[in-house]
Amino acid sequence: MNDLLPIFDDGPSQPESAPLTQALSESQRDALRKSFAQLGILDARGQFAMVEELTGERITSVQELAAHHAQALIHRLDDRVASIGRRSTGNAWADREEDTWIDKL
Repeated sequence: MNDLLPIFDDGPSQPESAPLTQALSESQRDALRKSFAQLGILDARGQFAMVEELTGERITSVQELAAHHAQALIHRLDDRVASIGRRSTGNAWADREEDTWIDKL
């Protein structure tokens, strides 16, 4: 019973693989720049704070932002941009943007 399963074998080590996260694409960088500009968040400290608020990821440089987090960030920033100038009453029913089936009756 001294035989180990192959996955626990001390065989030859595997070469290090590439990182699991992809870097930002240039189009993602452009979208982020545009959204931050529209929101008036022009300094790095403010942008990093917004990244943390919207994604839950604390970064200290743009290179730390993975592509999949950037995509979520872009969508959330787009929502913020779209809500500029919209008044919020604090009532989700009153603040809804689309008609419900009840409104359509």
